[in-house]
Amino acid sequence: MHVLIAGAGLGGLTLAQNLRKRGISYEIFERDEHKDARFQGWAIALHTITDELVASMPSDMPDLRQATDHMSPLKIPTQICLYPAESIVRVGWEDCPETPFIRAERYRLRNHLATNIPIQWGKRVQRIEHDDQGVAVYFEDGTTAKGDILVGADGVKSVVRQELLQKSHDEVLKIIPLAAIVGELKLSGEAFKRQLQLSHGSYSLIDSEKGYLTFCSLHDVTPDGKSARYYWIMSRSDPTIVDPDHWLHKATQQEKLEHAREVMSNREPKFREIFDLTPVEGIKKETHIWRDLELSSLPAGRVVLMGDAAHVMTPFRGE
Repeated sequence: MHVLIAGAGLGGLTLAQNLRKRGISYEIFERDEHKDARFQGWAIALHTITDELVASMPSDMPDLRQATDHMSPLKIPTQICLYPAESIVRVGWEDCPETPFIRAERYRLRNHLATNIPIQWGKRVQRIEHDDQGVAVYFEDGTTAKGDILVGADGVKSVVRQELLQKSHDEVLKIIPLAAIVGELKLSGEAFKRQLQLSHGSYSLIDSEKGYLTFCSLHDVTPDGKSARYYWIMSRSDPTIVDPDHWLHKATQQEKLEHAREVMSNREPKFREIFDLTPVEGIKKETHIWRDLELSSLPAGRVVLMGDAAHVMTPFRGE
């Protein structure tokens, strides 16, 4: 059996490692020209299935925690915390023997999962053909790959899914009614220490009265441990986000930042600080539209989907 994998993201590479461990023939293709072609995202929490994930991988893989922990080189356990506006109590989780988890920096995690995997770069799927005899994938560069099974792990706007279902992305992807502002910044010195006091990693500021949930997180730490990149996502339910005239689609970076600071104006200074220190250029220009996808079934055959190609979700739980 020969398996073709379209997409060398987290899902496709995890599958490739499992096939490698079991000696199953495979090829994996990625549309990016190289591993640094685009931003890979910030961080992702690995929990409950971590032991099973490690056990499914070949024995020559580096240690998962050491290779991906977004707190490294700091020797403190990562935390995920919640701060409700109506309470002074902090609740959350800490990486410990009772509740073990890893906050993995996504670029490091992708590189970890790519260990000893011969990724074929610059392979953008154009179309597929499949029948009882096998499957063929045709790429935009004019090359073709043939195998017994094709796994579409090519993301939210999956070409494999589009070819398999013969439906456009707009026909199957649903827009989630969330309006969001995203900010990024770098912190050092006392400001960095104050963020670590709020959480060794990430925390959510919940304001049910204003209807906002704001997620703030450490992205990664510099090798000397003296500074770190942070990001935050301020979101609220808003079904009008699909309207092209929605204010966020036209707002400047300065206007978005001022709005975020206004939303946080009634919170304690320690919570406002990350927004006050965010530079205007740290605000994402584009307005991110969250989407989800629920497929009740797939056509039986030699083509399957995984990851975002099969079930697009919001970053938090996705339920």
